[in-house]
Amino acid sequence: MVILSFDSHLKVWTDFTSDRERLARIFGHDLLLEHPPVVLASSASSLLERLDPNTGRRTYGNERGLELIGDALEPLPGSKSLVLIGYGFGRLGFSGVAMENDYGPARRALVAARTSVFSLDVTNADYHSLEAGLQLVSKETGGFYARTHLFPDIAMRQLAGALAGYYVLFVEPPDSRRTVHDVEAELTHRKGHVLATTSFEER
Repeated sequence: MVILSFDSHLKVWTDFTSDRERLARIFGHDLLLEHPPVVLASSASSLLERLDPNTGRRTYGNERGLELIGDALEPLPGSKSLVLIGYGFGRLGFSGVAMENDYGPARRALVAARTSVFSLDVTNADYHSLEAGLQLVSKETGGFYARTHLFPDIAMRQLAGALAGYYVLFVEPPDSRRTVHDVEAELTHRKGHVLATTSFEER
């Protein structure tokens, strides 16, 4: 697991680690009361090889931060999951919530990295405008959105179930000049909900 946070800029707290005591200390104390330490690259798979903490300190938008994370995850093998815990993002205007211009590159980077975003909304409300950004990035990357203010245990069980395994969806590009293709996936002869990206881009 890797822990990153974003308030005024993107912060890197760990590279990949399975040290549960360290992870629990960061979640339970350090994120709220400390500054990120100097993070050393892990000896196995490393996110820091492509995500420099100094670059994170110069990253001031959520969407740009997600793009950097996607770019850093892309060369790592297999599917990945990103658990996004937050209050929402996007920009609220007269016509509703609109995503910043950096959202498109961020989504493409996450999809190219085979990274599904699972958004846990910690806002203490049944509904709020900026949840739309969390819902959108989860839907378009093959994850899901869940509110946590009433029944957090249910959201965590749902997340644990989704992270317990995955399936591989092979897509054969159609004979078309288009490079971006929509994806629709559903189960046949069985009840259930398929978590899959809504489109993919040929490279």
